[in-house]
Amino acid sequence: MDEPKNIIIISDGTGKTAKRLMDAVLAQYSEYALDYELLHTYKEVRDRKTLDEILDKIDDSYLVIFSIINEDLDKYFHERLQDMEILHLNILRPMLITMSKFLGVRPDYRPGILHVVDHRYYEKVDAIGYTVEHDDGGGSLIEEADVILLGLSRTCKTPISMYLACNFGVKVANIPIVPDDVIKANILKKLIPLKQTSIFGLMMQPEVLAQVREERSQFLARDAAREERFSNYYDIREVRKEFRFSRELFESQGWETIDVTRRAIEEISLEILQNLGLHNGDPGWLKD
Repeated sequence: MDEPKNIIIISDGTGKTAKRLMDAVLAQYSEYALDYELLHTYKEVRDRKTLDEILDKIDDSYLVIFSIINEDLDKYFHERLQDMEILHLNILRPMLITMSKFLGVRPDYRPGILHVVDHRYYEKVDAIGYTVEHDDGGGSLIEEADVILLGLSRTCKTPISMYLACNFGVKVANIPIVPDDVIKANILKKLIPLKQTSIFGLMMQPEVLAQVREERSQFLARDAAREERFSNYYDIREVRKEFRFSRELFESQGWETIDVTRRAIEEISLEILQNLGLHNGDPGWLKD
């Protein structure tokens, strides 16, 4: 059998752009017709010496896919590859040439600039996936959370979580509070290793919470029998007991509490971000 065809990627950034484009092109071929191997991705390549060292390791049996924005370096590498008769493609060059002709403006030629935008996008995607997985007490990686929200049923935990994830790339785990000492002990044990300042208790005035729950129950209950089973869920006496239980829990742990009564999700989220020292929507604090 023939040897697999060898491919390498060389980038002045992360190489992710070249890899995604390569994958998109290869997806057009039957998997049974493909016999290749991506041997290596060389990242942050921004000088001739590094390029020469890479060229010493390959021959004309390779395909070189690269994304190098610097004009001089691109020209040098292109000429070296031609001399060695190595098939190659700078994936940025055709688009840059066409776009410059169309716009009538030369690009800045700054290496790695696409990764800045790209990184933020994929950071948000990761945060959304994490937040969905860790909704309502789910998930097994709570230690990776940037924010933990706790609250009674219908205190807007999920909407706030998703708003933070989608708009700021914040990984949020939310946990429901139930007035039960065993469940309480399990929650406290689960949260011991976490940064306590990232934990927030959501509170809603009992009368409003009871009304919200009753409206939700009417939507869920399809008949009188089912509605009867929901009656304790929005009974104001039961709601007040739950309210006191959650308030005492938050106070005993020293967790920051936020009143969500009749407040917009955006406003609540901003308060959380401000408590965490996040300014101007820049999630730099996540990396501190």
